[in-house]
Amino acid sequence: MTEDVSKPRLSLLGVLVIGAALCVALAGLGSFLTSVYAANNTIYEIRGTVETIDAADVPPVIVVKGQHGSSEGVVVGAVVQQGATILRGKKRIGLDHIQRGDKVTLKYIKTREGLSVRSIVLHR
Repeated sequence: MTEDVSKPRLSLLGVLVIGAALCVALAGLGSFLTSVYAANNTIYEIRGTVETIDAADVPPVIVVKGQHGSSEGVVVGAVVQQGATILRGKKRIGLDHIQRGDKVTLKYIKTREGLSVRSIVLHR
C-alpha cells in the first residue's frame, strides 16, 4: 500500500497562497479605511491660550493649549491655511494680530496631511 504524499503538500501550499492573498487584501483595506477616516470633515474645537504662532512661517502654524474636561490639558498644533477665518469678536483680523498668551477658540479638522485650522476667534 503506497500513499501519495504530494497531495497534502499541494493542499497546504494552496492554503498558504490563499492566506497570503487574504492578508494582502486586508492590509490594503485597512490603509484605505485609515485614509477615509483621516479625511473626514468633523470639526474639532479647543478653547485655550496660544503657546506659539508665527505669521511669517510657511505655512503658519498655531499651537493652542487648553483643557479637555475638567482636568486633562490638551495641546493642539494646526496649520493655518489661506482662507481660514480669523476674528476678534465679529471683526476679521490678520494672523499677525494674534500673539503668544492670547485667549482663543480654535476650530480645526483632521486631514491626511495633519490638522488644519478652519477658524480662530481671538478673545480679549
